[in-house]
Amino acid sequence: MCNFIFRSKEFYKRVFCLVFVCVGALCLTAACGPSNSSGSDGDAAVDGDGNLLPDSAIVDGDGSLLPDSTPQEAGMQGCDPQTFGLQQAPPPEVFLVVDRSGSMLDEGTTPGMTLWEELMQATSLVLDQFESQIQFGLLMYPSEDDECVAPGHQVQVDIYNKLDIEAELGTTTPYGGTPTASAIRNASHSLEWLGDTGSEKFVILLTDGGPNCNFFLDANPCSCALTDQNWCCTNYPNGECYFGQYCLDDIETTSVIQSLHEDDGVDTFVIGLEGTSQFAETLNDMANAGGRPQAGPTSYYDASNQAALTEALEEIAGSLISCRIELDEPPYDPNLVYIYVDGEEVPRDPSDGWNYTDDTYTEIELLGSYCETLKDGEDHELTATFACDVD
Repeated sequence: MCNFIFRSKEFYKRVFCLVFVCVGALCLTAACGPSNSSGSDGDAAVDGDGNLLPDSAIVDGDGSLLPDSTPQEAGMQGCDPQTFGLQQAPPPEVFLVVDRSGSMLDEGTTPGMTLWEELMQATSLVLDQFESQIQFGLLMYPSEDDECVAPGHQVQVDIYNKLDIEAELGTTTPYGGTPTASAIRNASHSLEWLGDTGSEKFVILLTDGGPNCNFFLDANPCSCALTDQNWCCTNYPNGECYFGQYCLDDIETTSVIQSLHEDDGVDTFVIGLEGTSQFAETLNDMANAGGRPQAGPTSYYDASNQAALTEALEEIAGSLISCRIELDEPPYDPNLVYIYVDGEEVPRDPSDGWNYTDDTYTEIELLGSYCETLKDGEDHELTATFACDVD
C-alpha cells in the first residue's frame, strides 16, 4: 500500500518562501503569505510612536515603516504558495472467477496436492501481497446445487478481502461442469451493480478446462469439452449429441468476454491451469477477446504448475496498479516540484523517474524502476514538495 504524506501550506511558506531583507545590521524575515506572528517573542510590531504596525511590515532601526513594505493580502508578489494532494488512481476492482468443476480435484503438479489446493495456495500468496492495493472479489462456479448453473458472487470486491476469499475457497468442494460464459456474465453484473466508482474493472478467469454446459447448443456432432472423451455426448451411439452439457461452449464464452470488453470496458485475463492445453485455441480466443492477452507463446497465461500460476497472478496484479497520481491543481511552477519515494528523491526522467503526463500539469507518472517499486506490494511512502518563485 502506498501511504501519501501531505505537508501543510504553512510548512511550505516557511521552508520555501522566506524572503530575507537586511537594513544595516537589522535582518527581518517576511513570509510569502500572511502571518499570525510578528516576531519570535510574540510581541506586536510598533513604529517609533508606539502605533501598531501590520503583522508583516518591515521597519528600520528607529521603528519607521520602510517604503513598499505594506503586506499583500494573498502573499508577496510572485509567490503564491499552494498545496495539492497526491492521490493514486482508485484501486482497481477485480473479480476472481474461479472454475471449481470436478476436475479441480485431480492431482496437481505438486506431490500430494490437488489442482484446487494449488490454486488456493497461489491465490493466498497473491492476495497477501496485493490486497491493500487491489479490490478483489470472488465468484466460484458452478453452483453448489446445480452443476451447470453459475451462481452470483461469493465475495464482493473490496480491499483487504484476503480472509473472506480464503474462507470461501477453503470450504468449497469442487464438482460439476464448467458454465464459464454464465459465470463471467454474472461477474460483470456484480461489477455493474457497483456503479461508476472511478475504478477500472477487470475479470481474472482461472480454469482447468474448456467451457461447457451449453444445453441448447445446436451442434451435431459437438466438440467435446472434457478431458475424458468417454464422458462426452459425442461418443454416444451414432455420434449424436443428445445432451449438450459437455459440448465445448467456445463461441458463446468468447462472445460474452468480447462484449464485456467492447461494450462495458471490462477486460478479462485468462489463466489456464494444468489440463487446458488441449483447449489452447479456445483459451487464446478468449484471452484476445478480453483485451488483455499476454505477450508470449500463448495469448492466455499457461499456468501448468503452481509456480507458474503464482507468477501469472503476480504479473497480472502488478499490471493493474497505476503509477499515475492526480494533482488537485497544477503547481505554481511545474519545474519546482519534487517527488520522493521512501525519502529518496525521484529524478524527473521520462524513462526512469517521474514526469507529467501532459502539459496541463495535473497528473504525474512514476516510470521505470520507481513504478515497479510502487507495484511490488510493499508499503511505500510517496511525498511531494514544491517551492514557489519569489520576484
